[in-house]
Amino acid sequence: MAKKLVQKVIVHEEADVSPLLPMDVALFNEDGTPFTGGGGAAPGNATTTTAGLVKKASATTAVASPDATAAANETVTKEEFDKVVALANECKAQLNDLITKAKSAGQMA
Repeated sequence: MAKKLVQKVIVHEEADVSPLLPMDVALFNEDGTPFTGGGGAAPGNATTTTAGLVKKASATTAVASPDATAAANETVTKEEFDKVVALANECKAQLNDLITKAKSAGQMA
């Protein structure tokens, strides 16, 4: 089968187009049907079972509490325990914030 000579048409942003060389074109698929662009409709919103578009969730700050450390002795001091409680509470707050933001962005139900 002989190869066809095919002219390439490149689409540019309007700001890049020269007013000196206008060219009207009609685009068609190889089967002769009119070209509608991009292979069909844009994807819809994502669901738990279907891929699709989702919004970007807003940022969540990093956990600032220092890492928990092992107790210095057999008996844990109030200060050591309070540091672990503060870390656990901050982790819970950041996780809940992340979940809320993901829900607000439509990324989870």
